[in-house]
Amino acid sequence: MLFLLTGKNIMLKKIYPLFLLTLFIFTNCAGAPEPNPADLSLVSYQSFFTSMPVEGSPLKGGLVFIGAAVKRSNPKETVQFALEDAARQVAKFYSVSGEYGVENNFGSGAFDYTHNTYTNIVYDTEGSGKHIEAFQFDADKDSFEIDNTFFIRVVYPASLPLPVKYRPTYSGADKKPDWVDNPPLEIEGYESGVGYSGRYSSIAGAYTNSVNNAVFAIIRNINAVSKSSDLLYQETGSLFGYKTSSENIVYSFGTFKNFYILDSWIDPKEKTVWTLAIASVL
Repeated sequence: MLFLLTGKNIMLKKIYPLFLLTLFIFTNCAGAPEPNPADLSLVSYQSFFTSMPVEGSPLKGGLVFIGAAVKRSNPKETVQFALEDAARQVAKFYSVSGEYGVENNFGSGAFDYTHNTYTNIVYDTEGSGKHIEAFQFDADKDSFEIDNTFFIRVVYPASLPLPVKYRPTYSGADKKPDWVDNPPLEIEGYESGVGYSGRYSSIAGAYTNSVNNAVFAIIRNINAVSKSSDLLYQETGSLFGYKTSSENIVYSFGTFKNFYILDSWIDPKEKTVWTLAIASVL
């Protein structure tokens, strides 16, 4: 079964200890062929929301994935929806395809302007249930909440083909990561991209949108086709009725594997979400 997401114009009270959601998931467990034991000491609660299970969890190693869900009245439902979201991230890790198109039309008239955006993501979700069965987590220790959104960290038995030692730097009271203003195009052999999402009705929705936009960011980096056309014509019955029309189209598409979220940051004032991800191009 394939999961298909399409849309137009998809652009793009208390949070403790900080408003920063950091998904440090590039640890020593990113080796090949066998994942090494997860290093539980890389991220500190003093500065960041850690994506690693708390120290002392009986883990054999793997990659850490984050699942998000709007809180429900039933806590078990909330956890289940968050686990299903983490399973979707695992599905994207194995393979994800996407399309991104932007069309702009300009005319000589004051209101002769249109802007359309088309996005499409396809990934296989047939094994989602199996992914969930393989998760290692403690629902109490490996979860945190931001506003009305529940996040859970799970360890999944997988590994990246090449280890990633990249570490961002953070500055200011909001601990803003450096990659927000200076997004890298490549990280240690992987394509990378930054996905941005504006404010949503929930942090969960903004987080999901930022992850999808990270997919599109990588696609735009690896494959983009541009087309432009201009037209000059005269309006019938008018001596001076000359008009102009310009059309610009940018279309990107691609398929890749090892799509992996390295870091996400929530702006504490605007409640916007930024996500840094990597992938291997097929």
